[in-house]
Amino acid sequence: MKPPLLWPLDEDGLVALPLRLYLLLLLLLRPILSWILALTIPEQKGEMLAFFYPDQQQFWLACLLALPTLLLCVALTQRRPKGHSGWFRIWRFGKWLLLASLIPDLTLTIRALPPYVAVEQPWLLLAPSLLVIGGLWLLRSRRVPVIFNEWPEPAPAKK
Repeated sequence: MKPPLLWPLDEDGLVALPLRLYLLLLLLLRPILSWILALTIPEQKGEMLAFFYPDQQQFWLACLLALPTLLLCVALTQRRPKGHSGWFRIWRFGKWLLLASLIPDLTLTIRALPPYVAVEQPWLLLAPSLLVIGGLWLLRSRRVPVIFNEWPEPAPAKK
């Protein structure tokens, strides 16, 4: 693989994470984010979760499927010189962790669509469409493998 000449670098000298990666993380974490949103409004917690996930079992399954992405987000917070280098073991499998969340999430999202969705509720097709686009980007991008193979050098200890 021939690296391009002009990938932007962050302040640690690593290839900067593209905005698409952050958007994909948010998309895959939507069950956990909706749960947090519902917890912030306690008087309407059940109604808000029912709006996003009408079936409670589907909600818990979606949260379970988002756990690899949540683990990757924790590893992302440690991707700095003063971070714990043990998280690199998880970070280097980031592409596969994202795919391990994305494919079952796409399947679950498509199975939960009501009949005649394209006619009656076409906005429900947005999440599966974005998941397909995100998966294709994840598989086709030349920048993604480079990002998940980089880790900053540990910061020197102060005396």
